[in-house]
Amino acid sequence: MPIQLVGLGIGLLLPVTGAAQGLPEAEPVLRVSVFDDAKVGTAVLRKAESEAGRVFRKAHIEVIWLECSQDSLEQTSLGRCTEVSYPAHLHLRVAARSRGVKASTVGMSFQSGDGRGCYADLFLEAILKLQEESHVGAAIVLGHAMAHELGHLLLGSNSHSHDGLMRGHWEPGDLTQASRGHLLFSSEESTRMRSRFTRKDSEQLAAFVQGQDGAQHAAPLEADKGN
Repeated sequence: MPIQLVGLGIGLLLPVTGAAQGLPEAEPVLRVSVFDDAKVGTAVLRKAESEAGRVFRKAHIEVIWLECSQDSLEQTSLGRCTEVSYPAHLHLRVAARSRGVKASTVGMSFQSGDGRGCYADLFLEAILKLQEESHVGAAIVLGHAMAHELGHLLLGSNSHSHDGLMRGHWEPGDLTQASRGHLLFSSEESTRMRSRFTRKDSEQLAAFVQGQDGAQHAAPLEADKGN
């Protein structure tokens, strides 16, 4: 049964070996505000964040997760949940189910005409359906869906690939690869995402992370029952 993809912790500040290619000296650090409207629960959500963070770490991008309530004014030790800036601070919202799209839609990212965007939604009901059908844990499915949608935001328009995390259709084997930690961004996708971050983005977040004690790091996506 294919999966139709229509539509991430202490921050480690390491030198980027590709500096000669014009990348910032410090590895990019991405902050993500996560709003658990569906009440996934702390254990599953943190495991999902760990999975997504591992995927991004393989791409040489560190992720700081801000676990936010529905209170838009909430301030965490890692920043204000409502802060948003492209590409350094993005938002993910986990809703119980989709509205206005097919029930099989797992997630959706929102981009402007220039391919940039800061917001993505994920839908728990469809994720649990995938868990049931694939026998892969909900946190693993959720974590890779988080990485996929954040990937859309960082890669821009037309960012599906022929294989890997960003491919247009996930087969059951892809979720098996996810469960083994092998469903990742390609080298080219990783380079493109890092190139979105300016030196200023990296330096500002590097200073922020260094100043924190115990800092934590850790487009729609649709299940298609087609042939």
